[in-house]
Amino acid sequence: MDRRQFLSTAAIAVAAGVAPHAMAQQWPARAIRLVVAYPPGGGTDVVARLFADYLGRVTGQPVVVENKPGGATIPATQDVIRARNDGQTLLVTLGSSATSGAHINRVPYDPLTDLTALAELGRAPVLLAANKDAPYNTLKELVAYAKANPGKPIHSASYGPGTSSHFGPLLFNRLAGTNLEPVLYKGSAPATQDLVGGVVPLMIDGLTTGVPLYQAGKTKVLATTIPERSELAPGAPTFRELGYPEMEQLSGYFALFGPKAMPKETVEAVSAAVRKVLADPAYQKRLAGVGVLPPQAVTPEAFATQIRADHARWGQFIKDIGFKLEGS
Repeated sequence: MDRRQFLSTAAIAVAAGVAPHAMAQQWPARAIRLVVAYPPGGGTDVVARLFADYLGRVTGQPVVVENKPGGATIPATQDVIRARNDGQTLLVTLGSSATSGAHINRVPYDPLTDLTALAELGRAPVLLAANKDAPYNTLKELVAYAKANPGKPIHSASYGPGTSSHFGPLLFNRLAGTNLEPVLYKGSAPATQDLVGGVVPLMIDGLTTGVPLYQAGKTKVLATTIPERSELAPGAPTFRELGYPEMEQLSGYFALFGPKAMPKETVEAVSAAVRKVLADPAYQKRLAGVGVLPPQAVTPEAFATQIRADHARWGQFIKDIGFKLEGS
């Protein structure tokens, strides 16, 4: 480009309100802000911080993790929706916040259109854990205990509305005729704290946080949603082998979103960086170490398709169980 062409291009850019250097600016231009919709210490936070570490190595830019828990993930999601669509602000949350959770909370946005689906960061099988002093040591004993006490709800801690920990007990009730009752908390950390402390006797939790508690002897694992027994908890049976394969649909995933209408070039740049992180053997090993399985939808197109399908599937489940919003 000669001097006259450059000046002409620069003039057009200035007229459009864009600095000439911004036209060629590539993502990421500066530090990346990673908003996490759950509290520090929970499974989503663990995965987000691990991802942030490797994303920083791939991009050469700092990745600042900011936890914004509570409010059924609405504050964190709105924060990212309102951010500039340059990819400098991204959201890490559970996929359920955009699928099942969007059906049960009065959200001031449409997760299918007001966010840019970028990638799944990892699969999140779940387990049903019991307090170590609970009066049942197996799933069969839990079912027998529930049926022997039909008028006594068995509380199960939940780390958020619309999550596996919320709908899991309700799904199991339909399958086994039990009377489990979800108790909602503002994230995995406070929920597991009350599980260990005996405030609540049960919790459906991710392997990321649930397995270390089990290995430390602080909880009992009654079943997992992995089709085959996990090396992390070889003594824990699967729901499938116990006769409840339908519980496997509770396995969730950690999700990466961006603001609405991100430019195609930015989406491609973010996606390329994410795929490099996900392909790193060291990253995969660390994910496996915290009980997270490899992701299935790593491209934006595949992930958007997955989100839409799960949104429809959970919407039908919620309709089937007759769940209603308060005041509706």
